[in-house]
Amino acid sequence: MKRQIVLNALTTVGQTIASAAVLFFLYRFLIRTIGMDRLGIWSLVLATTSIVTLANQGFGTSIVKFVAQYAARGRTNDVSALMQTALISTCAALALVSVGLYPAARWALHIVLPASRFVEANAILPLALVSLWLNVLEGLLQAGFAGHELITVCNYLEVAGALSYLLLVFWLVPKHGLLGLAYAQSIQAAAILVITWLLLRKRVPALPIIPYRWSRALFLEMASYGLHFQLITLSQALREPVTKLLIAKFGGLALTGIYEMAARAVFTLREVIVQANQVLVPTISRLKERDPASIPALYRESYRLVCFLAFPAFALLTALSPLISRIWIGRYEAAFVEFVGILSAGWLINVLSNPAYIVDLGVGALSWVSIGCVTTALLNVILGSVAGKYMGGVAVAAACAFSLACGYCIIVVAYHIQNRAPFTQLFPRENAAIMVTSIAGPLIFLPLFRGLPARSLLSVDVAAVIATALTVIVLIPMWTHPMRKRVLQLVFSRVYA
Repeated sequence: MKRQIVLNALTTVGQTIASAAVLFFLYRFLIRTIGMDRLGIWSLVLATTSIVTLANQGFGTSIVKFVAQYAARGRTNDVSALMQTALISTCAALALVSVGLYPAARWALHIVLPASRFVEANAILPLALVSLWLNVLEGLLQAGFAGHELITVCNYLEVAGALSYLLLVFWLVPKHGLLGLAYAQSIQAAAILVITWLLLRKRVPALPIIPYRWSRALFLEMASYGLHFQLITLSQALREPVTKLLIAKFGGLALTGIYEMAARAVFTLREVIVQANQVLVPTISRLKERDPASIPALYRESYRLVCFLAFPAFALLTALSPLISRIWIGRYEAAFVEFVGILSAGWLINVLSNPAYIVDLGVGALSWVSIGCVTTALLNVILGSVAGKYMGGVAVAAACAFSLACGYCIIVVAYHIQNRAPFTQLFPRENAAIMVTSIAGPLIFLPLFRGLPARSLLSVDVAAVIATALTVIVLIPMWTHPMRKRVLQLVFSRVYA
């Protein structure tokens, strides 16, 4: 079982890195093909339609928890009924949400966008809804694999989906422009959904070709668990649409496109760190049934690992952001660098709260998670509106990061109070050197990268030297850290056992 957890974590990290590589080539191609303004339109449309994800009613997380729970109890016959109930319920909810969301999304886009740009956004809006609908259903099916602790299957599907999406974009966007991007996403989502369903039916042979069984008892069981999680999902789903709409209103479409790229870069790094931690949700659910006393130790080790990785990772991204801007966008963009630094600070707090968040999901203690996420959403709307009105689009991102940090601080503080865990665990003494170098690195090297000539041959050599020096400074305390040896031992002992 431990070997499967490690394999799940490693393939999750690999999948996230592969997706980041695809994202790099995708955005470089889109900037050169359709331009930053149209990328901003695409970002806004996806943000406004992303609310359709609320139609999953928290069933994705419920499936992970209850499939793991039923497997631990030997209730294998309930898995098929659980999956069918979730799919049927979600399809009905998707239809209702989409009917109400479509006119609301058109209205929001009409207010924010100029008339000429609204025509383009309106053309891709239906396809964006369709692709998100398909992605919601795909997420439910992948939750079935996650509940069996077969997250490796989900990771392979995600990589296949990302690569196929990139190829479709290369094919369709030059011919159809922004509409081709919408076509590519819809085709990719439909293909991966069908493949995921066929693979899941092999794992759960009782599943029919077309879902037809609906269980009221299972629906209520999932709904009771998912009620709090639905509130969590709502607050999380609203954060990005609100932020992007405010940036578009107070900063323009080009700034929205730049924010989209910066947010993607920071969030992808966040995923590399925390997605490996996500595999513990079914494990914790199983431990709750069999060995609840071991959960606090699992939390401590999880937090130490996340803390060990998060500080240097976000520090390197922030310090290297001017260089990333020149490579990815093709020029130095001050707004991109500012966005990366601001968002890195907010997502760092989010990442450090993730172990507490994951334990709460696994044991079903969601009250304080809900409070923290709702606090984030409310602060984001209020502070973002005020900051945008008086200080512009970049200030909206700062308000978003501050709101994110405040809400997730609530989650981790509540966990420690409820579980009587000492707060000293949040500040491991062995991490002092890592924290110091991670803070000093961006402060020292960011001005150097920002001041490099954009096109001179010398800048390439100088950038390489500076990047190497920065990496060495950050990695030295990581190499001497006791967690480094434990991580390497764990990886090699389990993968090659």
